[in-house]
Amino acid sequence: MPRLFTRILRWGAERTLSTQFLIASSLVILIATVSAGYLTTRLVADKALSGKAGTTALLVQSLTEAEVQELGGSTRLKAASIAHLDALFGDADLQARFPHIEIWAPDGTVAYSRTKQMIGHRFSFPEGLQRALKGEIVAVYADLHADEHTFRNINTEYLEIYSPLHDQASGRIIGVAEIHEDPSGFVDELARLRVVTWTTVALFSFVVMLGLFLIVRRGSRTIEHQRQVLSHRAEEAESASKELMELRDTARRASMEFANLNETFIRRIGADLHDGPVQLMTLAILQLDELRDLTKKDERARLLDETSKTLGEALIEARTVTKSLLLPEILHLWAKDVVAEAIRQHEARTKTKVAFVSSGTNADLPPALKTCIYRFVQEGLNNAYRHAGGNGQRVRCRIDMPVIAISVGDDGLPSGTVPFAAREGGMGLYGLRQRIESFGGKLAVNKRPGGGMMLEMVLELQQADATGL
Repeated sequence: MPRLFTRILRWGAERTLSTQFLIASSLVILIATVSAGYLTTRLVADKALSGKAGTTALLVQSLTEAEVQELGGSTRLKAASIAHLDALFGDADLQARFPHIEIWAPDGTVAYSRTKQMIGHRFSFPEGLQRALKGEIVAVYADLHADEHTFRNINTEYLEIYSPLHDQASGRIIGVAEIHEDPSGFVDELARLRVVTWTTVALFSFVVMLGLFLIVRRGSRTIEHQRQVLSHRAEEAESASKELMELRDTARRASMEFANLNETFIRRIGADLHDGPVQLMTLAILQLDELRDLTKKDERARLLDETSKTLGEALIEARTVTKSLLLPEILHLWAKDVVAEAIRQHEARTKTKVAFVSSGTNADLPPALKTCIYRFVQEGLNNAYRHAGGNGQRVRCRIDMPVIAISVGDDGLPSGTVPFAAREGGMGLYGLRQRIESFGGKLAVNKRPGGGMMLEMVLELQQADATGL
């Protein structure tokens, strides 16, 4: 049994929300309908019985109350009163409707009855009689085992209506009229009322359940649609999360590589300083030490000239190294002007020409991004000069914020010619790629079908990148 119950619960859990609601609500509304129907029909039956008792009691009171006033001082009726009551209830229609009529004295003595043998007898108090003596109008089905019924051998379960009879002068209860009514018509009417009541309750419950089901079904469809949308978005979010993790790994690797490259670059700068300006300044110090020991004026003048020349060369070397570290001339330039400045420097250094085409809008960028663009154009043109002899050098720049796309290309080395030697070395494509990827950009190196190379850089700026550091 528990296993079957578990299987039923599992089956219900697999249904849609509207189906689950239909099953659950059907059970709840069925119980509520049965309970409401039972209570309502019981209430309707009680009200119908009370109404019938009240109507019948009013009729009997109007017929008998004036004839039983003598019960106020006696437990018996005069023969004339009995005869008059026989005449009143002798009508065939009344006899058919009320087969038995008794009038009880307050002490339980039968003062009047159509069954003449009962007149003057005392019986145990029926429950209805006790309540009627307290002023209630009582309607109950006959107890066939009661003394007054066994006395007459009554086998029909009549509807007994007990109506108190009052003294017209004082209003006190002087007797009780008991009417036996054939219940067949009332039972038929009561059955009809039950059918109408049950039908009304069932119809109302069905309408309520149908309305709730339609509402829940609509909500269930909305929830199912939203669940599918959320599931789709969850899949997209999971895919985006994987891409983000990959990008984070790429950025982490790029950061590490850039740190390594930066360390290598620093060591190279240190070596340049040591081998260049430091050596020259060391030589100048030695020349100054030698100068202290000279006494001849012409030798001192010659050594001073040599020391001045050495310090000048050290200054030139220091400026050269410093220039490779800083680009102060681009700090106040806009993006397209940075590209133009890199082209101008290259043309001045190599005595070659570069075709420059720009489109889109201009933009003011942070210094780090300006340096990245400058180094990209510088490295691309250096490669074009080194490997293609400066043949067909061209730069294209398009800025559609937040996207910046720059390409540097050449036509390749003409056949039978020897490439120029590069006067300055750069950080190389590897270092350039790491620099660009550290900003979230991409670097592509492609060979052109007709010969030559094409370097393309695409930067898609975030808001923080575009507004400055």
